[in-house]
Amino acid sequence: MMDLAHPVTSLDPYATDIQGEGRRLRELGRLVPVELIGSVRAWATAHHTVGETIFTHPDFRKDPANWAAYQNGEIPPDWPVLRLILIDSMLNRDDPHHGRLRSLVSKAFTPRRIESLRPRIQEVTNELLHRFTVTAPGQVIDLRAEYAFPLPMQVICEMFGLDHDRRVRLAADYSALHDSRTTSARLQEANCGVEDGIRELIDKKRQNPTDDLTSDLISTHDQHDGRLSSRELSETMVLILFAGHETTQNLITNAARELIEHPYQLAVVRAASGPGWPKAVEETLRRTGPVNTVMFRYASTDILIPGTGVTVRRGEPVVVCVGATGRDPERFGETAEVFDPSRSNAGQHLSFARGAHYCIGAPLGRMMATTA
Repeated sequence: MMDLAHPVTSLDPYATDIQGEGRRLRELGRLVPVELIGSVRAWATAHHTVGETIFTHPDFRKDPANWAAYQNGEIPPDWPVLRLILIDSMLNRDDPHHGRLRSLVSKAFTPRRIESLRPRIQEVTNELLHRFTVTAPGQVIDLRAEYAFPLPMQVICEMFGLDHDRRVRLAADYSALHDSRTTSARLQEANCGVEDGIRELIDKKRQNPTDDLTSDLISTHDQHDGRLSSRELSETMVLILFAGHETTQNLITNAARELIEHPYQLAVVRAASGPGWPKAVEETLRRTGPVNTVMFRYASTDILIPGTGVTVRRGEPVVVCVGATGRDPERFGETAEVFDPSRSNAGQHLSFARGAHYCIGAPLGRMMATTA
């Protein structure tokens, strides 16, 4: 019988072969004990149905207060992923706290506000593409750096109501945090720069509110007049920036690569009678999703996972390898490895998770990627 004391494999922290790792996980079992970076142990799955179960099961929690190893002091304070896990936002909270935060944020993240961004997203896209028209023939362009990075960065910064100078500083600090070549001193400086920049913006908008997401988040309240605290507001905006930008950047890059590597499918998408760009984005979300793993869900009691024969014990963490679940042949059939924008069930992917923690920014991410 498998248990966390005896991991059967390890997950590559650098994600050098996501799909190969996913296939190996499925071969080992539907839910298997693995070792993560820093010798931290967790259950992991690359099976679509098991992932759905974990995302929607009422006894799995997001709050690290339910993580036994962390509460027992077994996780080193400098563990690389700990900052993300401990961030005080709706990402890592359960009801009623999660429901309250999500309700407040949803009021500022309405479909109407998202749809109102469409013309500006098109303008920014056109401006970025225009730069490519003035490059010399044969000049190499880094699609990720010159297109996929600045589009969501500019859109999110404008949503926040940041002026040009603050946008430039925030983009530089954010970029440094995601560059493996950044020195430890610069990492610390960049982290402080992002947090200080968000706090300064909030202070400014408290005094002079305008028509932007920051002002809406400051002013929104629920039926009991409960507002976001200063810390909740700051952490929520950091979450929107990091989760919203990274996933959209990856989605744009992955979709472009899929279409370039599959010229026949690109021609089909471009055809008037073809499935269209939204379907190409959805199939990319399934086959080459923008998120590799979702960490963590914690068992609040012993949970027997249907179809696995595995009982996740109270306090144990689970990782869903969503980057690989989209190629699970049990859900997507014998053609799961094939890029096919006309696939009828591509939208069943788990790239935006499921259940109470379904990604609140999914409509905006889809809109930016489809436009790009």
